Amino acid sequence: MTYSNAYWLFPNGEIRELGTESHISLVTKNPEDFGLSRKEIEDCYQKHNEKLWTEKKAREEIIFQLLDKGFIRVRLYPNKYWSISAKDWCEDTKRLLVKWAETAKAIKVVGQYMNVVIATYDRTIRDYTVEDLCLGKHLK
Repeated sequence: MTYSNAYWLFPNGEIRELGTESHISLVTKNPEDFGLSRKEIEDCYQKHNEKLWTEKKAREEIIFQLLDKGFIRVRLYPNKYWSISAKDWCEDTKRLLVKWAETAKAIKVVGQYMNVVIATYDRTIRDYTVEDLCLGKHLK
């Protein structure tokens, strides 16, 4: 298994590893995979007067659009925690996190006891580890 420190979780259950690539670069390279067009991406960057792929206001707007559609953004901050961004703490989000946690648990460099911080639009949850998500403790 390849080590990745970032993922996009798709609403259909697909888990896309980014390696060390940024979330926005994958979106801008493959906008159709995310239900966006190249023009929508370019227009957003132009609206904010930013260069394509930069990580400023346009990036934030695009990521929030994707979270609204049910995508989940995952990033590892090495030796700290996994950061997970999702629209809300619904059943779909919880189920996707079980699937992702099984992938993360298998990464020996990170391990099953790495803390997870889940940020949704209305709250931040810090009570879980990768192992807890694998075991479904967040489903109860």
